[in-house]
This record gives sequence, C-alpha cells and structure tokens, in this order.
Amino acid sequence: MPGGGKIKNTNLNFDPEFRFLLELDPGFEAWRMLAAEWFAISTKEGRFPKAIREGLCPFLVSYLHGQNLDLRPVALFERDAQLPDLRTVLKLDESVGNYRIHDIIVDFLNWVLEAHLTEKDADGSTVVPECLNQPIQRLARKRINKRADVGFKHIVLRDPKMVNWQELAAEWLALQKLNLDKRLYGLNKFLIDYIIGRNLPRNPITFLMRTSEKPSFVDVLIASKSKGKKGKLTAGQLAVNNVVSVFLDWVLAEKIARIADENGLRYIPPEFHNPIEFMRKSDARIENYSESVRTALSIRYIKELRGMLSEGPNFRDWKWAHVVMDEGYTGGDWFMVDPMLVDRDDPDCVWRERNSTRDERRYRGLPARITELWSPARAVALYIKLELPLRTFQVRMLDSGECDTWRYQDGKFVLNDSPLAMGNPRSPRQYGVFHHSQNESGAGLYINTNKTADINKPESKKGYVIPWQHDTVLYWLEKLRNWQERYNRLLEPVAWSELEEKHFGRAIPHFDVLEARGVASFLFRDAAAKGGDRFKPIPDASMDRVWYRLLRRLEQRCHDRGETANNGMPIQFVVPNSPTTTFYPLHALRVSLISYLILDAQLPLPIVSKLIAGHARIIMTLYYTKMGVSYVRDVMEAADRRAIEAEQANHARFLNEATFEEISRRFASISDDAIRYAKLQKSAAAFIFEDKGICPVAGSMCDVGGEIIRDWAKHAVYSPVIGYPNQRNCVCCRFFLTGPAYLAGLQAHFNAMSFEAHESAKRWTGANDHLIKLENTQLTSKLNGTPFTQFEELNKASHRVSVELETFGVLHNVMQATHYLIGRSLDLCKAGQKEGVRLVAAGGIDDITFAFTETASESHQLAVVCQNSTIYPEIDASKAALRQSQLVDIMLTINGKPPVLYKLTPEQQMEVGNQIMKMIEVRTGSIAGAVEFVEGRRLLNEIGMLDDAMDLVSPYINSVEAKTIIETAQAKRVLAAVTENDGENDAS
Repeated sequence: MPGGGKIKNTNLNFDPEFRFLLELDPGFEAWRMLAAEWFAISTKEGRFPKAIREGLCPFLVSYLHGQNLDLRPVALFERDAQLPDLRTVLKLDESVGNYRIHDIIVDFLNWVLEAHLTEKDADGSTVVPECLNQPIQRLARKRINKRADVGFKHIVLRDPKMVNWQELAAEWLALQKLNLDKRLYGLNKFLIDYIIGRNLPRNPITFLMRTSEKPSFVDVLIASKSKGKKGKLTAGQLAVNNVVSVFLDWVLAEKIARIADENGLRYIPPEFHNPIEFMRKSDARIENYSESVRTALSIRYIKELRGMLSEGPNFRDWKWAHVVMDEGYTGGDWFMVDPMLVDRDDPDCVWRERNSTRDERRYRGLPARITELWSPARAVALYIKLELPLRTFQVRMLDSGECDTWRYQDGKFVLNDSPLAMGNPRSPRQYGVFHHSQNESGAGLYINTNKTADINKPESKKGYVIPWQHDTVLYWLEKLRNWQERYNRLLEPVAWSELEEKHFGRAIPHFDVLEARGVASFLFRDAAAKGGDRFKPIPDASMDRVWYRLLRRLEQRCHDRGETANNGMPIQFVVPNSPTTTFYPLHALRVSLISYLILDAQLPLPIVSKLIAGHARIIMTLYYTKMGVSYVRDVMEAADRRAIEAEQANHARFLNEATFEEISRRFASISDDAIRYAKLQKSAAAFIFEDKGICPVAGSMCDVGGEIIRDWAKHAVYSPVIGYPNQRNCVCCRFFLTGPAYLAGLQAHFNAMSFEAHESAKRWTGANDHLIKLENTQLTSKLNGTPFTQFEELNKASHRVSVELETFGVLHNVMQATHYLIGRSLDLCKAGQKEGVRLVAAGGIDDITFAFTETASESHQLAVVCQNSTIYPEIDASKAALRQSQLVDIMLTINGKPPVLYKLTPEQQMEVGNQIMKMIEVRTGSIAGAVEFVEGRRLLNEIGMLDDAMDLVSPYINSVEAKTIIETAQAKRVLAAVTENDGENDAS
C-alpha cells in the first residue's frame, strides 16, 4: 500500500495502518483498527487507495477529532446521538466532485455497522440493534455489480435478514452450468423486487407455507412493465417467472422434502407449496409479439468508417485512433514501457514521451519523464467488426494461434517454432483464428466461440470455420499478432477459468465449462491493463465509447459536406447530449450483406468471394466417385423421373405411418419442426410434393417458416421464410422435408440459384462501380473546395447497391440451405445403407458425394441449368434459355451460318438449344468439351457436326423466310459438293 505523504491541512504523514491517528489521540485505537481493516479490504476489491484516503482522513481527523466527538465507534450510531452535519464540517458542498468523498465515508460507516455492530435476533438472522442506526445516507446510489455477484452477497448488504435466501440462491446457481446470466437475473428480480420489495418473509420456510399470504409474482412482474401491452407478461418476464419457479421447486425438493419410508422415497409435506407456477408461452397472459428490426447502417457509411479508422497500411498511420483512445493515465490504450522496447524502425510501433503527473510520481513512484506505447488491440477489434459480421464477444475472444502447431506467416503456413507451440503435423493443435486446411492453399478464419451453435457441444468442439480467405482481415490480424508477440509477449497460455466478469460482459460461465475449454492465447489481449490482465482479452465495455466517437466523427463529416437525410434534416448517428449512446449500437452492426451471408450462414465455398466480383461460376455436381459419371445425366432421365414420382407416393404413405425417429432417419431438414409437423398430419392431402422435397403443411406456413426471432422458455416467434411473399424458397423453410430421392432435384436447384447469383453479382458490380465513381467525384469536390451537387444521385446509387446486395444475399441463403440439405441427404444415404434400406436408384451408396466446379465459362453454366429445367419444371430457366439461344446463334454465325434461334418462341428456344448442346456433348464426351464449340474456340466442321446442327434446327422454323434461309443454305451445300466433285474429275 502506498504510504507517506502529508495529510491535507495537518502535519501528519499518512500510513495504511492509520497509526497517525494515535498521534492525535490514543483513544483513536478502535477507529484506527476499523479504518485499517476497511482500507485493506477496499483496495483489494479494486478501489483506488488515493480515493479511500481522501475520504477517510478528513472524516477521522477533521470530523471526529476536530469536532471533539465521542471516539467510541458505537457512539456515532446511537439513535439519540446529536451529530454535526458532515457536509458542513468538511465543506463538501463547495465542489461538485466532493460527493465521492461523502459517499466513501458513508460506505465505511455502513461496513462498520454491518460487520461489527450487528447481533442475532430470535430467528437467528443478523440484524442491526434497534438502538443503533446509520446517521448519514449516501448522496449517490451505490452501484452494485449484480451481474457478477453469483454469491448474492449484495442481497445481504441490502437486508441482512435475507441471509437464508442468499445462501439458497447461491447454492442453486452453483449447480447450474448453462445460461447463468439469465438465471442470475431472474433470482435477483425475485429476491430484490419481490421478497424485499413487497416485504415478504425473509425465512424461506415461512414463505413456502400455504398459510403465508403473498401477492402473485406474475402480477408483480406485470406491474413493473414500462412498455408493451398492459396486463401481459413480456417474454423476458416469462423467463424470470420460470427461473424462479424451477428454483423454488429445488428448494422444496432438496431442503423441505422428508423421507417417507425405509426405501428413501421423499415427499413434500402438504403444508408447503410452490406459489410460482411454471408457465408456457401459450398461456393467455403472455404477450405475443414480433421483435422490432434494428436500423442498419448503409454500406456506403460502413466503408467510410473503415477508411476513417484504418488510415494507412501500418499502425503508425492510424492517427485518429491514437488520439481518440488516449484517456489519460487511468485508461485508454497507452501504457508505460522501458524506452529500450521502442523500435523506431518498426512502422507498427507507435510511441510517445510525456511528463508524468504529480500523482503518478507520488503514488506510483514514476520518473518525471516516461515513455509509452500505443496498443492497437481495441482499434483492430473495432475494424474487424466493420469487416465481418461477428459478435463483439467473438472478436474479443479470438485466439492468436501462438500455441498452434502451424503459424500463419506472409500468406502461408509454416511450422511454429515458438516455445509455446503444441501438437505436431500429424496431430496438430489448431485453435487460432488463422485456420490451416489440408484441402486449401490459403487461410480460413476460425471463430472459437459461437453463441447458439455451441449449445450441447463439448468445449473442445465449439466454434466454427469460415472457409474464406479474407485478405484484408488476415492482414490486420497478422499485424496485431506480430505486435503482441513483440510488445506484449505471452509467457504461457491463459486459462479460460482465469477470465473475469468484465471479460465476459455477463455472469461468468460455470467453472467446469471454463475448465473444459482449457487454455488460449488471446489475440486481442489488453496490453494497457495491469498485471495478469495484460494477457487477457480487452474488456466487454471497452469498445462502446470508441464506437460512439467514430460515429460522431462520421456525423460531423456528413454535416461539413452538406449531406442531409431525404427530408432535408441533418443526418444523425449519435444521440444528442449523450456521451455514449448511438442510433446504431455496436452489437447490432452487420457490415455488408455479402459478408454476412458468406460468414454467418457459413456457406462452405471459398470461391464465393470470387463470385461476388463476377469472376467465377459455381456448378454443383453429384457424382459416383468410382463410376466417375455425372449423376444428373446418367440417372435423372425420363424413366428415372417416373421412378421418383412413384417414390413420392411411397413417401406419402410412409409419413402417415412412421414414428418421429423413423422420419428423422429417412428425411433431411434444416429444423426438427419439419419432422414434428409431418408426424402430426393425418391425411396425405397435407403433403405437397416437389422436385426438391416435400412440404408437410400444404404450403400454408410460409409466414412463420423462417429463422427464430425470439426464444423464451417454451414459446418462440419465427420470421417468414426468406423472400416471402414474393418468392417461395422452400429449402430455407423449417417445415421443408427432403431426402436421398430428391438429391438430383436439390442439385439442379443449387445450380439454378448459382446462375441467378452470378447475374445478381454482375448487377451489383456495375452498381458499385457507379457508386465508387460518385464517391470519388465527391472526394475531388471536397479537396478542390467546390460544391458537390450529386447527393440525390449518390443516395440512389447507394440504394441500388443495397437492393442488389439484398437480392444477392437471398440467393446465397438459398444456396447455403440447399447445400446443407444435400449433405444431410448423403449422410442419410450412408446410414440407410448400413441398415439395409435402399434409398437411391443406382450405384453404391458409399460412392455418392458432391463437388463444386469453378468455371469461367458462361456457356457451361447455362447448359447445366437449361438441361435441368427439362427434368425439373419448377426451375425457372427462362433467362438462361434466352442467353443460351443468343450464344448458339453466335456459334452458328462464327461457323458461317445465319442466326435462327432468335426467331423461335421461348419454349422452342429452350428445346432446340438443349438438343444442340446435347448433340455436341455426346460427340465430345462432356459439357466442357461442348463449350469449346459454343464459345467459338473450335468450329463445328472439326467434328463434322455443322450440317447436323442445321438439320436439327430446321423443323422448328415455321416462317417462309426461315424455310428459305434453310433451303438456300442446303442448296449452297449441294452446289459446293458438286463443284468439288467436278474439280476432282477435271484433275483426273
């Protein structure tokens, strides 16, 4: 503890044992012992020694001694004691900040009263004697961190008689391993607002007796509502009710139940009951509503925010971040280092020298001149939030990979030679954000926490891989890891169990859960923290103020360039007169829809990033690995189409008769709801059969077939299926059933969506290029000091980009869901084979798999989509057929023939185009081979098919002009042949 230093307005020197009081009066011994004890406790709990000293010393010296008060501690608390006004004596009203001194004194006196002057009453509860009281009340409400107090100690501080409730609550919560924050919140509401707030029995046994009168807990919860429907419970209040109900059931079963007989059977005596019933969401008292959608930032502004934060390729370029994150010696991202650690040649080493403050020199013993480094952890975390749609908690908890077997370095992986490295190439350790895949040359991203998907997973399996090489993100993550290794080197990995509430932002998970997670080398560790916290993640609340300041700066920039909302009002991103509140909360930030769908939906396609820019087309192929032939061409012809129709009839009978388990073994779905609802149907009329699968609810629940919006207790609110009501994206519906018999239909659907996604990506690229041009014009205007007059066009361009992104996003959601269902169907194939159930038409079940083909050929993709549409009528290939017809006409022109398909009807274009492609494919052996001729890289005469192609077209030409064209072409062909023969005869 810091010692020395003169006490204000005295000649006394401060010491943590408060022995200076004895120099004033030996009668201070009792107060001295109390002050020394509380000083030690408070500083250990994290209070600043200087603040405690500034509160206790004036109280003890100027108030007790200066006013000649009775030095017996109990005398201060006697009800009839005549005491001078504390604020007047210490002149606390002369400065606004003096209320802190006042409340430190009050906290000390509360502790003295409760820790040393209480007694036991007849019930055994600890109480303050009737003759004593606290003579001084706090000016500011004491902040109690209820989120972290899993022992409920704050309950006893509020009311010492609550000790029995406190012990029961702490014991029950210690048994819970999941959702600790919700259970902790529920019990706090029960104990504070209900038991204490309604002055109900402090003895749990008395409370649980039937004869004890108590108000309805539900009514108390409803009365506390500040918004929503009157007389109805919110979903959150329902969760509180049910947490308390389960808790009281446990109290009855474990603490009150008695043994009934020699067999050890227990029973609850009839005079006791649980007054709080467990409620279902179907209860009429529950408010049923949909969650409001948060306002999303325009992608244009998100891109601008990235540039505002990341001002150059190195951390020294992030000038704004250096300044805005300087919060003085009590916080911020600047921390003191040995000057020898500074590397002036490192562009990522941001350092400064400054004069130390008087308090730093007095209490911390610092020299007059100190050197500090800037930690980029918080700034990079915020930047990653602007690039990736990850939760803030997920970003903060990312692992640097310093303990992994492989090290990501300059775009590739090398063996990690660090002394912290674990594992070996055969059995590698891989928990770092830089994910090394044996099947991919680049690096993916490993997210080591995942809120919903991690439920019921073993701790070692939690998290997920994003198989996308996001070069910008990887660049800054690697830079941050290198910075940490150089300026905040990790000596050993940190155990998850060492993290505190400030790191989680909620109640600390159960110790067993954290213990099972093992250790980590946290990437976003807080170098500016003290002691061991330097190697732990930046705290939960550390990014909120920086996010506020970044948005406030964006708001000012919009104002400076005269940019307004559509109604002419100034654009606002932050709440006026608020130091931290924004209209766009950080935790609700979703960066770009493209990134969101790739990452959150986890579509396992590394080439999607290329697809966004229009550089690649994706074709999914189901194939037999041993047979090496395409499933869709060899199996799904007309005969197999009839076989599938027969199989669908079998499915209808099966669904009406099967159990839940039998359905789950035979069908794939994205939710168990599909199986549950299929089992509930009593008539085959409820089933709608399509090429891709089955709707077991007759297409009547599209409006609630989407993702879950709110999930409390036993009731859930669902969104519509994505695209509803304008589109029917059945594969994304939680009620949709499919299976191995529908594999080819699913594959065809995936390819059709891939074509649409590519077209959407091209439109987005064009719109985005136009937007960038306008933004560059705006920037040029700003640099030249000239007005920018195209704000309306800029907003329209931004809107168009957003619309195209939304379209693209829907298509990729559908692709992701289709891919998932194909994978599940293949899993069912293999499981069914083991059980002797035949679920596909040909080949060995174990040989079925699927793959993605990346091709730059438009013709290849068009051919696949158009051919599939003849087998699966649900596929809308009208756009693809039109484009394929154009390409075939171009092919004919290149081969010296006139274009003819443009004269046909759309149906004829589809039929003729498919036949021509099929004919060339048969001759060349593959679609890829046929593409070379369609795209003009080779001529049809090389394989003797020019005449065959024209003969194939001729029956579809009905007009006289078209017939004339064909006849003329045929005549020229005959004449050429005769001429050639005459030439040969002359030669002979």
